[in-house]
Amino acid sequence: MANETLRTIEGRSVLRMERRLRHSAEKVWRALTEPEQLGRWFPASVNLQPRIGSTVEYLMDGEPAGGGEVLEFDPPRVFAITWNGEVLRWELLPADGGCLLVMSHTFDDRFGAASFASGWTLCLDGMEMVLDGKSIDVEPDTGSLHDRFVELLGLNQGSAEQTPDGWSVRFERQLTRPAEVVWSHLPSEGTVIERSEPKVLDYELSGGGRVRWELTQGTGHGARLILTQSGLSSPDEALTTWRHRLDELAADLLSTPPAQRNDGPSEGGAADTR
Repeated sequence: MANETLRTIEGRSVLRMERRLRHSAEKVWRALTEPEQLGRWFPASVNLQPRIGSTVEYLMDGEPAGGGEVLEFDPPRVFAITWNGEVLRWELLPADGGCLLVMSHTFDDRFGAASFASGWTLCLDGMEMVLDGKSIDVEPDTGSLHDRFVELLGLNQGSAEQTPDGWSVRFERQLTRPAEVVWSHLPSEGTVIERSEPKVLDYELSGGGRVRWELTQGTGHGARLILTQSGLSSPDEALTTWRHRLDELAADLLSTPPAQRNDGPSEGGAADTR
């Protein structure tokens, strides 16, 4: 992994990734825009016409998977399409021995960025194999690639807010295992106020303050965790402590075998980054 960034532009998250390729821009362009080639490494089969404003249709396992339109089509330099309101853009720049592919993905779910980044990494690996004339053979991500992107993109950082009842800290994190698995790793501490397995664990701490764990639907990797602690006199220690604890939780989850899923490209199909 290199040169991956996550920014907020006009209120939306923009993931940017670079890949240096040993092929001409013209060849890479065909892999990006010709539906037969695109469908070999992209997360879905794609039907489109090569012109700005044309409709894009997506299919996964033969079933409709949303739609979009062509926003930019400037061969062999820029190709941009929408998918269910998200924007995918590829730019090809000159580079010694080939070209530089710059990909950006614009979306609303900031905390899904690690799932998107790990999925696109495997998809781009698959695209390189297509360009090299090889059969696609990419190992699915069991969670380690995803969690490396959580760290790299700063998605393990919490936020703090001052309220009339003191400071509150909040963490939102995409995990790599389903809620049922995550639930068994949650701590048993304090006086329980609410317990709804495997969705909510809310308790008061003996020293004061309240902690709430919520497990909701996440991206393709697993459950989305939202953790809050309220009633704090200062947020600093809690932000540091919970970041370390959630990093440890994520590492523990990696030792749990993942449920079967398709996170990597295969011949005739690609990773589900969504």
